[in-house]
Amino acid sequence: MNTDLVWSQAKRSLVWIVAIGILVAGGVVIIFGTPLQGSAASVDTVQNDPDVTVTEHRGTYVIEPATAESTAGLVFYPGGRVHPDAYLASLAPVASEANVTVVIPKMPLNLAVLNQNAASPYVSDPSIDRWYVGGHSLGGAMACRYAASNPDRVDGVVLFASYCDRDVSETDLDGLVVTGSGDTVLDRDAYERNRGNLPAETTEHELPLNHSQFGSYRGQPGDERSEIGYDAAHEQLAAVTVPWFDRERPADTGTETGG
Repeated sequence: MNTDLVWSQAKRSLVWIVAIGILVAGGVVIIFGTPLQGSAASVDTVQNDPDVTVTEHRGTYVIEPATAESTAGLVFYPGGRVHPDAYLASLAPVASEANVTVVIPKMPLNLAVLNQNAASPYVSDPSIDRWYVGGHSLGGAMACRYAASNPDRVDGVVLFASYCDRDVSETDLDGLVVTGSGDTVLDRDAYERNRGNLPAETTEHELPLNHSQFGSYRGQPGDERSEIGYDAAHEQLAAVTVPWFDRERPADTGTETGG
């Protein structure tokens, strides 16, 4: 046997394997490093809204009420391969109408699974008494994992088109879950299978939204066209999220609470 020939062929095969691995890894980085972003119009509308203040640092966005002090904070994890700016329009009413500081952190490669503890630096802020974590799709599941590991650091979870794959049913957390009747991306079987993991005090709503309308982006693989537009979708989303946060306010704040 010509060992030199065999060794030469083995080296060529190894080179090809390495080259293919590099190409695959590079492709993954490009795909996940190129997120689905919010429409320019939706971003501009929120940035020019006199009722909120929007700041951005290294891709992380913070939305604050412009004319009142925040009564609570929400760290909202973006969906997989979705840019934080895609949620400005859908979450701005939570800031302006419920006086909640909303933080939408930039995730490594736009995947919340790579930074499940993204909420930690924010929920430590002593200027805000009550913090919630939440997210959209994959981001919601990762936010719930954070809540499961840190139930003493947050007051509840807010899930858009998502579910808890960790059990927080026996914690004191409150929950808000919003799904879309036109959502063809959410894994319904997994959603139902994990429903028992939700906090005991959970409010659930189903709205006529598709998956992308929980944000302001387009191009979500597998998503179907919705019967309503993005503006109408965000109005309906605000109609259930704002009252939920209002009800979460402690009674001694002087703010009327709902039943």
